[in-house]
Amino acid sequence: YKNVHIVLNALDNVDARLYMDAQCVANKKALVDAGTLGSKGNVQVVVPNLSESYASSADPPDPAIPVCTLKNFPYSISHTIHWGRDLF
Repeated sequence: YKNVHIVLNALDNVDARLYMDAQCVANKKALVDAGTLGSKGNVQVVVPNLSESYASSADPPDPAIPVCTLKNFPYSISHTIHWGRDLF
C-alpha cells in the first residue's frame, strides 16, 4: 500500500467492501467505493481522518421490497418467496 494514494472499489459484496475499507483505514489511504444493489446506487468517498469509513455507515432498512427489485433484480431468497406468494 505504500505506493498507493487512493483505492477505487466496485466490488460485488459487502464482505469484500468491508475488508478493503479496513485495509484503507489501517493504511491511511483514501477510498472511493461505488456499487449497486438492485435499482439503488451508491458512491462514498472515504478520506482518512476527515470522513467516516464505509464500515461506519449503514443504510436504514427498507420497510418493503420494491416491485422493481422483485421483478428485475431479485438478490435474496426472501425476494423469491415474496414473488412466489404474489404470483400464486
